[in-house]
Amino acid sequence: MKITIIYGNQRKGSTYNSVQLLKEELNRNGTIEYSEVFLPADLPEFCRGCFDCILKGEEHCPDKKQIQSVIAKMLSADGVILASPVYALDVSAPMKNLLDHLCYLWLAHRPDNQFFTKTGFVLSTAAGTGTKRTNRTLKLTLDYLGFKRVYSYGVNVAASDWSGISEKKKTKIKADLTKKAAKFYKATINRENLRFRPKTRGIFLMMKNLIKTYDDDNLDKNYWLKQGWLNGNSPYKKEVISEEK
Repeated sequence: MKITIIYGNQRKGSTYNSVQLLKEELNRNGTIEYSEVFLPADLPEFCRGCFDCILKGEEHCPDKKQIQSVIAKMLSADGVILASPVYALDVSAPMKNLLDHLCYLWLAHRPDNQFFTKTGFVLSTAAGTGTKRTNRTLKLTLDYLGFKRVYSYGVNVAASDWSGISEKKKTKIKADLTKKAAKFYKATINRENLRFRPKTRGIFLMMKNLIKTYDDDNLDKNYWLKQGWLNGNSPYKKEVISEEK
């Protein structure tokens, strides 16, 4: 199994150490090959909002070399972990930058169907509060990329660094992540047999009906035509075997 982990900062504090606990528990379930991305080092340039990726094509993005490297690691993985500390009650700026760069791959534009069989895990830590909102932001992107399942874990650690967290709190974090890791691992191993979520299928169908109305020279419309998605070749037509609980 291959898992790509993307960290929202390079500090190696509470978020990083929580991910290490998650990795330890995942490794108890089987052999895993990890690929790690550290932001902002691996994506130093902020999205300019130029719309070139959406209107002209991703090859026109000013930061194409860096963002395509990150996307390649996501595509090569069976599961993806997004981990961010809480900054101003939401994701870190480097993580938000990544999410901005990924928008052209959303179901609303030109989704890569390789994402449709992947699982995700979003994780956040906060000295105070904000993990619920942060995880919602992270999960939204994976949902709109078309991931089959997305799990989440957030914890308010009441400390500014991992060394300041009480042993009681660390024990609870480890126990929580033991349960979460088992579910994530099981879903990732069994990802080909999981049912597609109604929400994801609903978004896909809604966008299909909208994209049909676009002009014939629209980049998104031509992409959907090439995939056959506007002519009945839905990626959700193949019924799968079982529902992961």
